[in-house]
Amino acid sequence: MPTDKTNSQMVIPMPLLRLLLIVLSAFGLGPVAWAHSGVQNATPDAAEVVIPDNGARTATLSLNEARRLLDAAAPGARAQRLAEVLAVAKRRHDGLAVLVDTNPAEFLRVSLPVEQRSNMPAEVNAFLEQDADETGDLQVLHVDHANPADNFYLHFLNTAKGKFSLHFAGKAPDLVTGTHVRVRGMKLDSAIVLAAGDMTSTTTSTVTVLSNALGPQRTLTILVNFSDAPTAQPYTVAQAQDVMFNSTSSYDYETSYQQTTLTGQVAGWFTIAETTATCNYTNIASQAKQAATNAGFVLSNYSRYVYVFPANTCAWWGLGSVGGNPSQAWIHAKYGLSLTVVGHEMGHNFGLYHSHSLDCGTVAIAGSGCVADEYGDLYDMMGSQSRTPHYNAYHKERLGWLNAGVSPPLTMVPAQSGSATYTIAPLEDARNTVSRALKIPRGTSCTASSEWFYVESRQAKGFDGSLSTNANVQTGVLVHKVTDGVSDSSYLLDMTPATTSWSDPALVAGQTFTDPLTGLVIMPLSVGSSGASVSVTFPPASCTRAAPGVALTPAGTVWTAAGATTSYAVSVTNQDSCGCSPTTYDVGGAVPPGWSASTARTSIVAPGGVVSAAISITTAADAAPAFYTVGVNATNSSAPTAVAVANGTIAIASAPAVTASTDKTGYTRPTKRNETIYASITTTVTSGGTAAAGAAVSVKVTNPSGSATTLTGTTSSSGTVTVLYPIKNTSVTGNHLVTSTATLSGMKGSATTSFVVQ
Repeated sequence: MPTDKTNSQMVIPMPLLRLLLIVLSAFGLGPVAWAHSGVQNATPDAAEVVIPDNGARTATLSLNEARRLLDAAAPGARAQRLAEVLAVAKRRHDGLAVLVDTNPAEFLRVSLPVEQRSNMPAEVNAFLEQDADETGDLQVLHVDHANPADNFYLHFLNTAKGKFSLHFAGKAPDLVTGTHVRVRGMKLDSAIVLAAGDMTSTTTSTVTVLSNALGPQRTLTILVNFSDAPTAQPYTVAQAQDVMFNSTSSYDYETSYQQTTLTGQVAGWFTIAETTATCNYTNIASQAKQAATNAGFVLSNYSRYVYVFPANTCAWWGLGSVGGNPSQAWIHAKYGLSLTVVGHEMGHNFGLYHSHSLDCGTVAIAGSGCVADEYGDLYDMMGSQSRTPHYNAYHKERLGWLNAGVSPPLTMVPAQSGSATYTIAPLEDARNTVSRALKIPRGTSCTASSEWFYVESRQAKGFDGSLSTNANVQTGVLVHKVTDGVSDSSYLLDMTPATTSWSDPALVAGQTFTDPLTGLVIMPLSVGSSGASVSVTFPPASCTRAAPGVALTPAGTVWTAAGATTSYAVSVTNQDSCGCSPTTYDVGGAVPPGWSASTARTSIVAPGGVVSAAISITTAADAAPAFYTVGVNATNSSAPTAVAVANGTIAIASAPAVTASTDKTGYTRPTKRNETIYASITTTVTSGGTAAAGAAVSVKVTNPSGSATTLTGTTSSSGTVTVLYPIKNTSVTGNHLVTSTATLSGMKGSATTSFVVQ
């Protein structure tokens, strides 16, 4: 694997280095603007230093190196060295603050481990990232723009200590506002960056049925304008009431099968202190609620708040909390107060994410190469921006509008070999006991499924009246793919991939869809205004070998020294189909030139099972301080082309130099039973060619029989520490191996020597 460190280097004379650091701090702080400030392989009086072009990674290496030079500085030079450490730390902090938003994964990759942070000067702590372990209530907001490409989610954690913004290195968990969670990540100021698995929920917010979408929804709509435009009132109170409690309420009543309505009042217009030159949605909400309270409205009487305001600098058309009690939605009058906007934002308020489409080119679905469109499902309010269609069957199931209580059922199709035929009514029909959709496991007769196909029939009825000109949808069935337990996983599939349009995504009567992964076949036999008859066929169990799932422990950046060895625990998941026989996996590493990696073969494991192996990676003895990517691969021994790779990061920083010596090379053990003599073992530690005080030293003495004794100490101001190894008349004779390991500022160095007991 190539190193993440580029080959482009520049050499800067040491007298110019301090000036460079000062000048750099005056420039932009984005990742691209982070210039060549990494100092490496230099002693305090070196003539030049090598500066690799590494961006954010270089800044981290620079900080380590600046700290090392401080450790090695003579008393008279320490003030200047400390100033350099602070300058680098401040610039790195500002760059990390940019990465929090632009590249959270890189933020975690370059974060310093606690061992290195704890060895930084106390003056630097305010600029360093810190371990975070916080518990509180989650707040999730979605920002909807006129251009879907500009949309994004905002996540916050409200705790007793205050409010933290949350930033995810991978996909954010699809939890809803109000979920009580614990997060463990890296904190910078009031931002917390999280890797996968760093958030755990103590409440069940990803269950199929959301708890607050049934019955009358008590809603307070607050109309506000701004202090610099106090007469701006783009809508009358009557118009707002019509949109909220006529159009939107009627939509909810129909699509929920007569179970959900909006009730409440419209308050305002109120003039608040914000101006049209700002877009502070938090202030708009707090001031709107205060104005409503001052006017006599009792906020606790409502479980949902909707804020409507005239045009200001907000670029989005609507913003809504995903779930929440009370939920909140902000409607920007620039793009109109209508069911299209309000219904979508209140869908978020109910707890729904968007409804997407999945474009796999010339096929309906594929294992790779597919492109998801955030708003691609034109047949769902959470995917359409111009129409007001029903929510799809999966979303209705989540809301409790299908398959719960008095709601119409959906049909759970069993994964049994052979064919069966099922009947479903149009999704739009009023509440009755006829199934509205098929929920088909994307599996085989011998495997559990984590994905599902939802099959539904749509007709031009009620709020789906716009389908009257769409023959494809009215004569076919829509198919969505959903991942079990993942709320934000509704993907409409294109059953006519030969066309480029999404106006014809339905699988029409008489046509078949065969899932390339499982061989499952879906075929609508007949489709009409009264419903659809659908045939589902599961094939017999067969064997398809697949690349495994691979995960590494440790998962984050491993800091080590040149020439040192890092051990990885490799978890391998057998992803062969259930008809396959058990197999083993060959595990190895792809590493930079001059490095080495061990190999291993796992034990035998059946499909669906997980097995582990351990490999070690040894860095090159002359590896320069940098961040390096290493690949750990697992190959299915029954199918050599089925290979998966997980990447890890190894960072090398300057390690202390260590020497070990004994006062003698041979010792004659005492003859008397109770007598003890001592071998004197001295370890010398230097950093940058200067004695390193305060290094933690571990001295391991292994006798010829393999038994080991470990002695510890801390280096003095001279950089040395001496320990005494006891020798008795019962001690094993022969050569004793001594390994001295010194840890300084989180980095380790070691040396060996030996002595003989006669």
